[in-house]
Amino acid sequence: MAALQGSIIPGFHGTVLTPSSPQYASANQRFSQTAVLKPAYIAQPAVDSDIPLALQFALKHHDPLEIAVKGGGVNPYPAANTNGGLVVDMSQLKSVKFSADKKTVTVGGGALWGDVYAEADKQGVVVVGGSVFLVGAGGSTLAGGYSPLSGQYGMAVDNMVRASVVLADGRSVTTDATHEPDLFFAIRGGVNQFGIVTEMVFQTHPFPGPITVGSLGYLGTDLPKVLQALHNHFAHQDPSSKMILMFARSPPDFSPTILILPYIENKKTNPDTVLAPFRQTATPIFEALSVVNNFTAVAHAADSALTGQPPRANIDGALYSDLWDDVATDVYQKWVEFTGQSKFQSTIVMWEFSHRDKIASVPVGATAFAARSPHFYMTVTARYSDASDDSQVAQWTSQIAKSVKQAQIQKTGKPLPIPASLAQSPQTESVQDVFGPNLPRLRTVKKTYDARKVWNRGWVIDPAL
Repeated sequence: MAALQGSIIPGFHGTVLTPSSPQYASANQRFSQTAVLKPAYIAQPAVDSDIPLALQFALKHHDPLEIAVKGGGVNPYPAANTNGGLVVDMSQLKSVKFSADKKTVTVGGGALWGDVYAEADKQGVVVVGGSVFLVGAGGSTLAGGYSPLSGQYGMAVDNMVRASVVLADGRSVTTDATHEPDLFFAIRGGVNQFGIVTEMVFQTHPFPGPITVGSLGYLGTDLPKVLQALHNHFAHQDPSSKMILMFARSPPDFSPTILILPYIENKKTNPDTVLAPFRQTATPIFEALSVVNNFTAVAHAADSALTGQPPRANIDGALYSDLWDDVATDVYQKWVEFTGQSKFQSTIVMWEFSHRDKIASVPVGATAFAARSPHFYMTVTARYSDASDDSQVAQWTSQIAKSVKQAQIQKTGKPLPIPASLAQSPQTESVQDVFGPNLPRLRTVKKTYDARKVWNRGWVIDPAL
């Protein structure tokens, strides 16, 4: 059976796929096989007005179909998929349009950050968005949206000025600080719980000029020196630079390697000055640095780490207030042991260090994104091939993230929320863990906009009673 249009959903301009459609398998593919389920229908809207028709089709069944929304499809947890339900696949709604003065950009709900950066480069501006080109702009933004630019401009949600949303009842509304303000609060960090965001309008910023990216590699035994170099860096860190500490096994022998991945805006800081601690306190065994002149290249800097990877992934993460050497060392030792098994050798741990002040300058109740204390974040990404290892891998990644969360509480007395984009699953992190002090208000907004819980995938918010 070929792809179907209006014969299944009357008036639908896009494509509707069923399991017998030739394009179904491709449309149902995800970054990780752990997120591949078997929806009964995949609806690919061609225009925004297709979405209410798809919702009506799903909800008019005697037993309403579960609805999931797919943007980039990168998250290994299958909140963007469903068994037996309907997936609204936003991949055709990926337009990127700049205002005449280039101060704002309107991004379709199905665009990837690579789509946004390709157009932004032509305009000589940057947009606060994901670090990797293949991440969906919609999903990552609605979870908060960390960016290489966050040290200067905050989260992606802090740079959103307006959005168009299709609600559970099929109405399409525009929301901003003065129109539907409770909804505007909720979608900026509330993930997929309030409607389908068809367009987002972001403020832009001037392109910063040449940017140094790449990697410096160290022997695993040099971890203490690399950690000291990071502490030295923090003492003078400019908001225009970001560092990532990565644990990875490098070919050809897949020995444990420590990597520093810099992002340095050359016009604001001298790269040699910024990198001095990483060359003097610790001595790299290799450097692979380059200077790029567009943000597309920044978003493709990690391409080599994305190619040829095993098909399954599991991700968990944690936020923490400071880099504690004992915690990082403990995680490193556990990672070395786990990845000593060849089937798990593609597993990595990343500790990301943007300047912390800008994100923390926004009041915790200004957006649904609740992590407004000064913090860094880490993720552990397990890559593997065999579905029989799912349980073992999930348990291990959860234990690693939990150890960092426990250290955060032990050392500071204060837990930090974990954004849904960094969390493993609702079984390991609750809605309270994700939304923190903003959960009561979000429950009230849920009652207003989705009292029937049409949006019930992922970290589901129960409406206030």
